[in-house]
Amino acid sequence: MNTDLSATEDFIEEYRLKLGEKIRIVREQRGYSQEQLATLMNVNRSTISKIENSKFSITVDYLIRFSIVLNYEFKIVEM
Repeated sequence: MNTDLSATEDFIEEYRLKLGEKIRIVREQRGYSQEQLATLMNVNRSTISKIENSKFSITVDYLIRFSIVLNYEFKIVEM
């Protein structure tokens, strides 16, 4: 049972890293600094940094905000 839990945690961490990297790439492609994006999303710049660096568990609400502000559709992971 611990093996399955460990694999799940590994998957979550890997996905969180990929998502943060994707957000950073799209943010930069759109020409926003972390500060500018934070202002548009009404959050602290440190929150953007933590999300991009996988130090913050992103919620669906944040993901929707990123999608709207960055005009980007994040794909759902197929398992």
